[in-house]
Amino acid sequence: MVRGSDVVHDSIMSITKRSTHVGERIVVALLAGLFLVSGAAALPCTTPGGIVVTSTSDVSDSVDILRSIDGTIHPGEYQTIQKSVPSGVRTIVVNLDWSGHQHSGTDSLTLTITPPGSAALGPYRDGADGRMDEKISLALSGSDSLPSGTWKFLIFGEDVPEEGTEYTLNVGY
Repeated sequence: MVRGSDVVHDSIMSITKRSTHVGERIVVALLAGLFLVSGAAALPCTTPGGIVVTSTSDVSDSVDILRSIDGTIHPGEYQTIQKSVPSGVRTIVVNLDWSGHQHSGTDSLTLTITPPGSAALGPYRDGADGRMDEKISLALSGSDSLPSGTWKFLIFGEDVPEEGTEYTLNVGY
């Protein structure tokens, strides 16, 4: 025999379960939206120093490559690469590429760029350029010349295997 209180109790449980399920879906949707908005809103942007950062395709023949570095980065490791940029440069193109390894799609590197006399830009991750391809391709430009002097490019092995991940960093203008 079903008692009235049993029916009400089951209905309350059913409503609670549905509310929990709806709440979980809302949280997932909000998190997904946050990731999409943060990636889309990240570029283009203008830094306080007046440097405009935009996404670009890979470094191509249209720029002179100032520095091409091949390396291997390990978990939690930081590597700094420095490059001298002369006065009069209006655009620098940077491409960090760690694609093509045996566990494609799983490794994560970050890139932080520090112009001379300016605050650090980044860190940038895969997807900062609008593509999830294990590359970070950025163009840095200014209405006037970019700061001349030593630029620093900090690469961090955020999520890489113990044996490390190989990368190439191209910097050109």
